[in-house]
Amino acid sequence: MQMLNKKPVQTNNPTNLTPQQKKFVKNMVDSASPEQLIVILYNGCLQWLAMAKKELEKNKEERVPNWTNFSHQMKMSVSIIEHLQDSLNHDINQQFADQLFNLYEFLKSNLMRSNIEKNQEKMDFCIKIISDLKNGWQEGINKLNEKATQESQG
Repeated sequence: MQMLNKKPVQTNNPTNLTPQQKKFVKNMVDSASPEQLIVILYNGCLQWLAMAKKELEKNKEERVPNWTNFSHQMKMSVSIIEHLQDSLNHDINQQFADQLFNLYEFLKSNLMRSNIEKNQEKMDFCIKIISDLKNGWQEGINKLNEKATQESQG
């Protein structure tokens, strides 16, 4: 009879931070603009997905895989997408907010399917979209900062 793998579960959980790291994160979030918070959330989502991707590769090599960490990491990435979706302001630009809402729905659906199917292609596709979104927001922030610098010097 085959015994199940009884190794302790290690989640590589970024929420297990030292007090100094927690203080750094709190200061970063407290001092961030709303646009910077969006980039921070995208980065967090990408970090969870990177950990999930490593876990997926590791589990594919295991004789008796343990999918607990992978599932947790995927759920955390979906949770961040849900938070981004919930924070959309449909009053400012309804069409843009609706399009982002639908894109977030697509991402959540594909991430959940990737979790169930253990499908790296779906995960990689979502990582590409999230990376593009993050880069777009970062580029917009950079342009706003450049404009503010030019106006203060002009």
